[in-house]
This record gives sequence, structure tokens and C-alpha cells, in this order.
Amino acid sequence: MRRAGPIIVAALSSAMSLALAASCSSSPPEIVSLAVRLIVVAADRSGSTDERLSVFVSVSDAQGVGDIEYLYVVHDGDELCWTLGPDEWSRADDGSSVWLGSNSLDAPGPTIPRGDYRLVMVDKAGERAERNFTLSAPETSAYAAPSVRLSGATAVVSSAYPTNTAFFLDAGGNVTHTAPISEGSTELDSLWPEGKWRAGADYIAVYGLEPKAEIGFFSWKARLPD
Repeated sequence: MRRAGPIIVAALSSAMSLALAASCSSSPPEIVSLAVRLIVVAADRSGSTDERLSVFVSVSDAQGVGDIEYLYVVHDGDELCWTLGPDEWSRADDGSSVWLGSNSLDAPGPTIPRGDYRLVMVDKAGERAERNFTLSAPETSAYAAPSVRLSGATAVVSSAYPTNTAFFLDAGGNVTHTAPISEGSTELDSLWPEGKWRAGADYIAVYGLEPKAEIGFFSWKARLPD
């Protein structure tokens, strides 16, 4: 997961004003839909956690998705802004829909500010689209992240959440494979058949979803056996 650093909102407003003044396009980009979720990540083996914000936007632009230049996620109350360009955002294609965003927007301190946000999308001509959203997730300190340990080639999962997913990661923390996983013991070969996990990953982590609060929880990663 990649971290995007906050900047002062005033600087963003100034940059947007200059972009709009130089704009000659009459076809602004369109925000089709927005998906927002709070994600809690295990920070170490002791159980301490760090909150991240996941924001993905389904986009449309008359000149094509490649015309989108920046996404800004703004929390005016705390004067925070995350800037995502093509090198920072993740892209997911779902049929004819294209989603751009990040699962790892991080703020100073261990928690993400609640309250009102703005998602601002700017294309190469300086045209923009804006959508407001509210993050009203509850306090997460009472929730426990799932855990995973390895016993040989078996993953042993402890989780309080009804839906869990195994994430296989390479040495750089990049996701190489995912698979549904249940609490208890599961053979790694059943998650990634034919032993492909041996060459395809270095670590495994588990993601649990609390559906009522719409919060996701990532375990601390476990080193896969050689």
C-alpha cells in the first residue's frame, strides 16, 4: 500500500485557480460513482493499529480516462489534502467502468479525521469535477484486527469478521494474489494451487471486513516458508 502525503489546502486552491484560468476545454470530467471505506492496518505484532482511508472514484472523461491528471481528497476541517496522480493511484477495471483511487491514504497520527470531505478530479485541460462525502466510521480501538500465523504450509487465522481474504505479498509489499479464507486452518495450496505461492509471494496477510460498520481490517503479515 502506497502512502500519499497531506498538503495545505490553501496551496491546492491556488493551484486549482491557475489551472482553471488556463483551461480552454468545455468538456469537464465526470464523477460517476464514489466508494469510500476506512481501513485499519496492524502496525506491528503487538496489536497496535494505524487507520487508512480508501477512496475510489468511477470516472468518465470525453477525451478518455488517460486525460485525467489528478485526484485530490480534501478534508477542509483539518486542512489536509492527498494528491493522487497516475503514479500514485491504483486502477481497477470493472466491465465498462474504470475506477481510480487508493487504499492507503494516511494522515498524521494513528487515526483518519472523520467528517466532511471533498473529492476533486482535474483533467489535463484544467477542467474539474467535485463530489462531497462524509466519513462517519466509529472509533476503531474496540475492534481487533485479524491475525494469521503459519504452521508449515498451513495458515491459521483468527478473525472476528464474517468475510476474510488472504493477501499474498512480495518482498516489496505488492499484492500478488488474493483468495477467500476462513477462520481456522487452511492449506496454502488451497489458496494458491500447485504451490505457486512459493515463487509468487514472500508474505501472507489477512483482511477482514466488518459489514455493519463498513470497516476493513488488515492483519500483520506472516513470512511464508521457503
